[in-house]
Amino acid sequence: MRIGLTFDLQMNAADDRQLEFDPPETLDALEAALGRLGHAVTRLGGAHDVLKAPWRLEHVDLVFNLAEGGHGRCREAWVPMLLEHWGVPFVGSGSVSQALALDKAMSKRLVAVSGAPTPAWVAVTAGEPVSLARAGELGFPLIVKPRHEGSGAGIDAGAVVHDAEALRARIEALERRFGPASIAERFIPFGELTVLLIGNAPPLALPPIQRPLDPATRLASHLAGDACHWIAPVDLTAALEAEAARVAVTAFTALRCQDMARVDLRVDEQGRVYFLEINPLPSFDPDGSLGLLAEYLGTTYDALIGQILGAAATRLGLSAAHGRIAWQLR
Repeated sequence: MRIGLTFDLQMNAADDRQLEFDPPETLDALEAALGRLGHAVTRLGGAHDVLKAPWRLEHVDLVFNLAEGGHGRCREAWVPMLLEHWGVPFVGSGSVSQALALDKAMSKRLVAVSGAPTPAWVAVTAGEPVSLARAGELGFPLIVKPRHEGSGAGIDAGAVVHDAEALRARIEALERRFGPASIAERFIPFGELTVLLIGNAPPLALPPIQRPLDPATRLASHLAGDACHWIAPVDLTAALEAEAARVAVTAFTALRCQDMARVDLRVDEQGRVYFLEINPLPSFDPDGSLGLLAEYLGTTYDALIGQILGAAATRLGLSAAHGRIAWQLR
């Protein structure tokens, strides 16, 4: 199959605007995996590249979308929206799901009414005393996050606050960096899990991965200074894994995601599982969650890529192994 790869390339990891972009090594790994699976890959770039040369889409059978978009609250919907408009089949979630998933407040509302718990939270801005008061009523400690960011953006050692003064200061700092939209959420300090889902109606929830925590902040391991001191306190019993899968599938279904997604969860000391956020554009870094899962399951990175491709092919009613797709740009 001829597969077009849409992506945004990370050239400067220190640039906030490129934080979620894919580094060259990840794109090389994914392209190589698709090649070993028997597919020919064409790199199409991001939304601006596709708009400049839409005719290139006519030379692929299917698009594998990784594009994050450059700016704005709906940036991850840019490429899916173009592909939907032109009738181009693609791997991954549609534009509405991408936009909702990037909005922490909207995704939490949808997931909560669908039956999965999420920590108590409130949307906050520094200039609205009512929202600050409502946040304080949740009780401290709170974790303060940018509303429309992913990949841990804005989450550092100062993200967890313990009083109203620190809350206001943190919101103001995030607004200077990311704009006037944040959420304050009850912080659950015990443990954190991430669940990768592959498939549709319903998706398959792969075994949860426990994220090591920094014992000082109780935040995820990418914030810890010394890997020797990371802790992983959650006892992953069969019952807990089943509940993590239920919450993850509920989130995936509530946002009508497609083919793949990653769900982040927190676990309290009583073993209760809470939804944090969902990412329909999970990292394809072979040294990240995908590679760890492949090793745990006794399979390969390539095989998991094949499962994702197969899920999209089944949804679209085509063969992922051979054949060309009959479609034209609208």
